[in-house]
Amino acid sequence: MARESDILKILVGVHVLVVDHDPEARALLEAVLTYGGAFVAAVATAEEALDFLRRTPVDVIVAAVLSPGKNGYWLVQQIDGRIPVVALAAGPDEGPDRTLGSGFQAHMRKPVDPWELCRLVVGLARKP
Repeated sequence: MARESDILKILVGVHVLVVDHDPEARALLEAVLTYGGAFVAAVATAEEALDFLRRTPVDVIVAAVLSPGKNGYWLVQQIDGRIPVVALAAGPDEGPDRTLGSGFQAHMRKPVDPWELCRLVVGLARKP
């Protein structure tokens, strides 16, 4: 079993964009990834994410699948495979078959396990 200290600095040098309309979830994800050593930016909407990406490169995106307005599915279509995206799913209609089939590179169910999130992100960031 992983210890909390195992997370520390696993993500050094990795740039991550978190996209979640829920401010508490967004803050938690940002804290976990920052604790892991990542440089983290966080936004509330898919539109804000796309605007951010026009100005700033990132290695991995962690995005809630469903949100008001344009959602994670829309964001993945706009990115078109250029950046790996982790789907954060909260509901039963957001299964891995649907998210992975829609262009996300990985799938996690909320609430996320901090260690698994960091391991997943570092794995996606290191893929050629």
